[in-house]
Amino acid sequence: MPVLALSILLYGSLVGCQQVRLPAIDPTGSRLFAPKPYTTTLAVPGFGDEKCGVVDHFKNHFARLGFGESGLRFPDPVFQSPGRPEPCPPEGAMQPGLSPAASSVTTADPSLVSMNLNDAACPADGPAAVLYGSQRVQQPRRLPCQGNRGSILLTPSKVVAPVGGEVVLLSGICGTDGYLQLNEKLEWMLTPDSVGTFIEVGENAPGVLTRMVVSKSKPQKQGPTYAIGMTSTKEMLITRGNRDVRDDVHLEKGQTWITLSSPSEGVSHVTVLAPESECWDQRKATATIYWVDAKWQFPSRQVVPKGQTVSLATKVSRSRGEAPARGWKVRYEIMQPGVATFAGTDGATVTEAAVDERGIAEVQLLPKASSSGTTAVSIQVIRPGGLGDSLPSVTLGRGEASVTWSAPQLTLRAGAPAVATFGAPFEVIANLANAGDQPATNVRVDVQLPPGTRVVRSDAFARVLPNAVTWDVGALPAQQQLDLFLEVATQSPVDLVFQARADGLVSEDTVRIDVFQPSLSVEINPQLQRVESGQPIVYDINVTNSGDRPLTNLRLVASGDAGMIHQSGNASVANLMENGPLQPGQTWGAQVQFVPVQAGQRCLTVEATADGGQRMAQESCVTVINPIPRAPDLQISFAGPSEAVLGQEVLLRATVVNNGPVVANQVRAVIAYPAQLQLKQATQGADQTLVQQRQIAWNLLQLNPGQQVVLEAQFDTVFPVNQVESVLQVGANVGDPLLEKQLMTIRPSGGNTAPGGGVNVETPAIPSGSSSVPNDGPTLPLRGNALNQDDASTLTPDAIPSNTPENSNGSETLAGEAVSGQLQVSLLARDNPATVGAPIRYRLKIINDSSERDSDLTIQFRLPDGVRLDRVSRSTNPNVGEFQIGAGALATASVPSIEPGEQLDYEIVLIGNLPSTFDFTIGVKSYRLEDGIARTISTTVVP
Repeated sequence: MPVLALSILLYGSLVGCQQVRLPAIDPTGSRLFAPKPYTTTLAVPGFGDEKCGVVDHFKNHFARLGFGESGLRFPDPVFQSPGRPEPCPPEGAMQPGLSPAASSVTTADPSLVSMNLNDAACPADGPAAVLYGSQRVQQPRRLPCQGNRGSILLTPSKVVAPVGGEVVLLSGICGTDGYLQLNEKLEWMLTPDSVGTFIEVGENAPGVLTRMVVSKSKPQKQGPTYAIGMTSTKEMLITRGNRDVRDDVHLEKGQTWITLSSPSEGVSHVTVLAPESECWDQRKATATIYWVDAKWQFPSRQVVPKGQTVSLATKVSRSRGEAPARGWKVRYEIMQPGVATFAGTDGATVTEAAVDERGIAEVQLLPKASSSGTTAVSIQVIRPGGLGDSLPSVTLGRGEASVTWSAPQLTLRAGAPAVATFGAPFEVIANLANAGDQPATNVRVDVQLPPGTRVVRSDAFARVLPNAVTWDVGALPAQQQLDLFLEVATQSPVDLVFQARADGLVSEDTVRIDVFQPSLSVEINPQLQRVESGQPIVYDINVTNSGDRPLTNLRLVASGDAGMIHQSGNASVANLMENGPLQPGQTWGAQVQFVPVQAGQRCLTVEATADGGQRMAQESCVTVINPIPRAPDLQISFAGPSEAVLGQEVLLRATVVNNGPVVANQVRAVIAYPAQLQLKQATQGADQTLVQQRQIAWNLLQLNPGQQVVLEAQFDTVFPVNQVESVLQVGANVGDPLLEKQLMTIRPSGGNTAPGGGVNVETPAIPSGSSSVPNDGPTLPLRGNALNQDDASTLTPDAIPSNTPENSNGSETLAGEAVSGQLQVSLLARDNPATVGAPIRYRLKIINDSSERDSDLTIQFRLPDGVRLDRVSRSTNPNVGEFQIGAGALATASVPSIEPGEQLDYEIVLIGNLPSTFDFTIGVKSYRLEDGIARTISTTVVP
């Protein structure tokens, strides 16, 4: 047992990761090993194609025992791919039909299985004859991997093969578990009455240790009729040495194979036996191979004149010696029975012909009633059974031949509009075609004109008569067509009959045209001409019968464009008049509601139809603007005493209310107070980090709709002054900040005497037009960035401009407004000064401050040098009045009209490419303002 265990361990370490089957220990104790089929399966690492690293472990182990690289030689891999096969001998072109080199035989009996055995040409660079490993090829013929215990499996059981070909048989034996057994001995035998011999038996090719541990038997062929095989311990692929994988045979584990061939016709009976199987009634199986020797030639395609009899002949002969295959049959079947039939068969479409002494099976094909056309004939070569052997009747080959009877075929098709207008010309086209394979001669086309029908225009070669039109075509080649054109006018419905004639051929076609007088008028009136996107529009539709006859089945279809949908969600809607018909002069009123979903010119099309070809369509368009964005509406108030005595406490109260429909986010309130006041305390949440700048701020974050917040700050008066100003500024994430001012006078205590006993001298008031207040006036953050605490740029309350044309000390300046009653134009600079590459924002506001509508509004500005245009946008209706850049960097926008009180807001964003100071001028003209208005702002761009 130690020797056996060591052998197993060494075997498993050298050959790879796989399972090893060993005799099972007898549990009764009467003997060492239990009899077959009881076995024990061990999973030995290192067996197979996988590399488990055990070889390196043993190599290092033997090296420690004193064996060097030269003292211990490990074997090479067990399985080696065989070398490239020898080139196949050259062969000529394979003749049609079955031959010794044929790759397959087709049989009509489903129990007879064909095998792919050879290629017409065997390439010299094809793959090896047998491949080992895990390569898999999909095969339709495989041996089952499971069966009854102890039974032997064999496939195929019946084969029809060409003489000289090579047939492959697969076999295996099932164990106690029903699965195929590995390394089991099988015997192959050919009965004495059989033809043919064994060619090759499957080679398992196991390694040395595999044969030592598992079995010492070796597959071999011991004669032409007897061979010994061993079921394989691995997967194999049997090929023919070519690139065609269709004739490969996939061998699973537990299977073996053998090939045999025969040089003559006959039957081979092959028996495979499992001598060590205990089930005597299941340990053998037999396969039958029928060898046939023949080849055939099917008839080729034929084209004959119409009415001619056609002969179909199939040649069937022996492939060796060219002797006729007398007694064989050929079956013919017509695939298009309406074209032809077989002669002498009383109209049958299927017939059989025997192969005569010439090796030919011939039939006659007759066309039906001298018709023309093509039919396919299916052909089968049948070897009948009972010709001196036990081979049953089988269909060995299938083919097809086609026969065409040629003749001209004249076809005529006419087309015209189904409904034409009263007295209006309409087109009529006739298509003349020769679908046959012979020319049509003396071709002529005629059409009769009913009374009241006149020809307006026709082809150049047409002959127009008072009551007919004729085209003399002459010869029309095969597979050619010709279009004939005619334009006519009529006042009543007509039937135009076209007739084409040729030698022995006639074809005609009729086209009907209904004539009507337009009797429908459609009127569409939208209830609103200018709406916001998403706002429904109701259309009033009136349909009137302006004719002298009632209109039945009146139907309306309203369809919106890509930016209009019906209130139901559909792109169109239909309505049928229920209380019809619509009498002459009567008007049918209807309403439809559509919802615009895109801004711009949105149109609705209404189509009215009625019986008799009546149709009328009208279109109505409205102007759709984008809705004004919903925003919070902040209202502020700032209260405090107008007078105070020096040393008196002063309370300033700010109230902020959100009257808008949405939440105001990032709300910040800032109170800027003068130097004459000293902050004492403020409402909770006040930010007192800006006290040095004489500011106190509250970050309210969010203000819900309808919410009101009161902010208070208490101050001490520290210096008398005639008049001083405090400023409240409130801003949010959207919109401009709000400003409120509070004026206060601080009087000295005790009359006009100063606190030190001197006479008080009043401090002169700061002029309102002053551009700055030195250190004793409150300061505010930039208007364009009211929420940024770190912005060092400030404005004093007295420096905020009201109507000044220019202010370079603030971040936003205003260029003056026009006189009321005309167009008011203002230009605001939001970034001044600006840095190179940063946006320079301007706000252009145009208001029609009059009671009259103004039109033809034109807005122009020219880009200064070193400045480029980034974008121009409008807060409402962005599709109207878009700017276009023309020659000389001149930007122009046109607005068709501006209603009384209407306001246009543009945001113009420029970007300076280099440091400079430039004047940005915008001019506005309109119908009522011919001279125009110009607004200019000087802007500085710094590095």
